[in-house]
Amino acid sequence: MPIEQSRDPERFGAFELSGWNSNIAGYETAFGPVARQTVPSMLDAAEIRSGMDVLDVCCGPGALTAAVVERGGRAVGLDFSPAAISLAQTLVPQARFQQGDAQSLPFPAASFDAVLCGYGLMHVPQPEMALREMLRVLRPGGRAAFSAWDESGVAFPLVYEAVRACGTMDVPLPQGPGFFQFGTRARMLEAMTEAGFGRVNAVSVDQDWHVGGVDQYLEAILKGTVRARAVLAAQTKDAAAGVRAYIADYLNRFRTPAGALAIPMPAVVGSGGHPG
Repeated sequence: MPIEQSRDPERFGAFELSGWNSNIAGYETAFGPVARQTVPSMLDAAEIRSGMDVLDVCCGPGALTAAVVERGGRAVGLDFSPAAISLAQTLVPQARFQQGDAQSLPFPAASFDAVLCGYGLMHVPQPEMALREMLRVLRPGGRAAFSAWDESGVAFPLVYEAVRACGTMDVPLPQGPGFFQFGTRARMLEAMTEAGFGRVNAVSVDQDWHVGGVDQYLEAILKGTVRARAVLAAQTKDAAAGVRAYIADYLNRFRTPAGALAIPMPAVVGSGGHPG
């Protein structure tokens, strides 16, 4: 199955860049704790060891970059968002960060022993280009690892389910690649193979997102996402009330004995090696 690309990459890229420049701090606060649950699986999949040169593409706040440094690696974090780079430099001062395009990496071929991309592929207009670029800068014998939200999770699909039931999806957003096109092991394997990786593998990682209640959930979507935020923000007052009620009713099934919510938010971690 071909990797889906944006039909308007320039407009979609500008939309994502503007969104992440505004929302990266909200993402770190809301989703950083659950995204960090994927980090050990990512590093293991890419076979990260001390002394390796590692590139973290779409690094965001730098969680993977920090973990590479902790394992003794030499890490470079790259992101298209200046706000993300600024936040990552603050949070991980011992690593090097720079702004750049995942679809045109500013590095020579065979520059890195390993490449990581945590939850980034769904945010670039042309993910196949990004995958091929990550393969280009990978040294022979090296491995790359990628993570994506599993389509069986609850947190993001629930937003759209509630809006379809109680509001409208007729929101003028630039067309982007399918958010969950890497959200199963089979699709992740197909994408890596299509991009030219060898020795591919994909695993599912169970993880939960812990939030205090529906209001914290909605605040996280509004302050820590881009596409989902735009859809929610476009609803009328009455529709927004209906969406909130729908989400609150659905989330009750994930309430813990302490009264908080443990929302399933699994990931797919794929990895592949340089074919040389």
